[in-house]
Amino acid sequence: MASLEQRSTHSTMHTKTPKRSKNARIWLIISVLAVVLAEAAFTTTVVRSRGLFEYIGLDYRGSRAAGEAILAHGLGAAYDLQLLEASQRQLFNRYVIEREGHSIPFGVVPAPYLPPFSLAFVPSTLLPPVPGYLAWTLFHALLLVLYQFRLARAFGVSKPGWLIAAVVLSFPAFINLIMGQISIWLVVFFGEAVIAFDRQQRFRAGAWLGLLLFKPQVLVLFVPALALAGQWRVFLGMVASIAVVIVPILVFAGDWAADYIRGIRSAAGSTGTVMNIFPSSMTNWRACGLNAARLFPPPLAWGVALAGMIATAIAGLSCSVGLRSNDRRRPQQTPGERTGLAWLGLAAATCAFTWHSHVHQLLLLVPPLYAVVAALPRLKNSVAFSLLGSSVIFVLAAFTLGIGAAHDILGVTLLACLVAVTTACVLRLHSGESS
Repeated sequence: MASLEQRSTHSTMHTKTPKRSKNARIWLIISVLAVVLAEAAFTTTVVRSRGLFEYIGLDYRGSRAAGEAILAHGLGAAYDLQLLEASQRQLFNRYVIEREGHSIPFGVVPAPYLPPFSLAFVPSTLLPPVPGYLAWTLFHALLLVLYQFRLARAFGVSKPGWLIAAVVLSFPAFINLIMGQISIWLVVFFGEAVIAFDRQQRFRAGAWLGLLLFKPQVLVLFVPALALAGQWRVFLGMVASIAVVIVPILVFAGDWAADYIRGIRSAAGSTGTVMNIFPSSMTNWRACGLNAARLFPPPLAWGVALAGMIATAIAGLSCSVGLRSNDRRRPQQTPGERTGLAWLGLAAATCAFTWHSHVHQLLLLVPPLYAVVAALPRLKNSVAFSLLGSSVIFVLAAFTLGIGAAHDILGVTLLACLVAVTTACVLRLHSGESS
C-alpha cells in the first residue's frame, strides 16, 4: 500500500514539473516579445523626436570624435577637449532635433580611455556618422550574443536560449548598445577571467582582469578581495597584462600621457562645456545620496549613503572566502558554485560601491551569473525574468515620466537589486547549505 502511495506521489510530481516548466516557457516567450516591442518603440520614438547623437548614440558621439582626433593628430589628441568639441558640434548641429525642455543641451562627451583601448574608436570613423554608429552597434550586439554561447558552454548551462535572450534584452545591455558604450568588453574580459579562475588558471585569470583597466573603477574591490584570498598569481597576471598594454605605448608614443592627464584635469575643472555625467542616474550609493538629499536633510541622506557604501564594501570583500584556493570548509558547495557566488557578490558590491557606476556597467555581473546558474539551475528562469524586468521598468517610466526620471528610478531599483544580490551571495557562501 505504501509503495502504491509513493508511486502515485512520484507520478504527480513529474506531472506538475513539466507543466510548471511549460508555463514558465510560455511566460518567457511573452516577456521576450513584449520587451522587444517596447525597446523598438522606445528607440523609434526617441530617434524621431530627438534625432541621433543626443540620447541615442550619445557615447558614440564622444568615441567617434576621439577616433577622428587620433587619426588626424595622434593618440594624445583623443583627450583634447577643443578638438572633441569641434567634431561633436558638427554631429549635434546636423543630427539632433532640438526641442526646448525635451533635449539634452550640447556638451562635450569625453572619451577618457587609456591607449590602446582608445584605438578601438578609430575603425568606425572611416565610415560616415550614421553608418559608423550602426556598424559600431551591430558589431557589439553580435559580440554580446556570441559571447553568451561561450559562457554557457564554458560553465555547462543547459538550454541557455532564454537566458541569452534575457541578457541581450536587459536594460544594461540595451542602453549600452543604443548609446554606443563599450561596456560589452567588460563581459568578455571579466568572462575570460572567471572561466580561467574556475579552471585553476590563476595567472591567465589575472591577465584578463588586468584588461579591466579600461574601466579602472571596477577593480576597486577586486584588488583587495584577491589580496584577502591570497591570490598572488592572479596579481602577477594582472601586472603582466597591464605592462604589455601600457609599456609599448609609453615607449613609442609617450607624449599621450601628458595629454591624457591634461584632458582629465580640464574635464574635471570644466565650467559647463563638458557633458554632465548624470550621477543621480547611477546605480550606486552616490546616486542614493544625491536623490535622497532632495527629500531629506543632506547630512542625513549622505550619512545613509556612506553607511551603505561601507556595509556594501565589507559584504563584497567577505566574498573573498569563495576565492581561496583549496577551501574545503564548505563541502556541500561545489568549487564552481563557490567561485561563481564569490565573483557575483564581488561584482554586485563593486557596482553599488564604486563612485562612478552607470547602468551599462552592470554587464559586469553577466559572467558570474552564468557560473551560478550552472551550479543552481533552478534560478535560471528567475534570473531571466529579472533581467527582462529591468527593461520593462525603464520603458514604462520613460513613456510616462520622461527619460531622466526613468533613469533615476531604475538606478535606485537596481541599487536595491545589487545590495540584495550581494547579501544573498554572502549568506550562501558563509552558510554552506546544500542546494
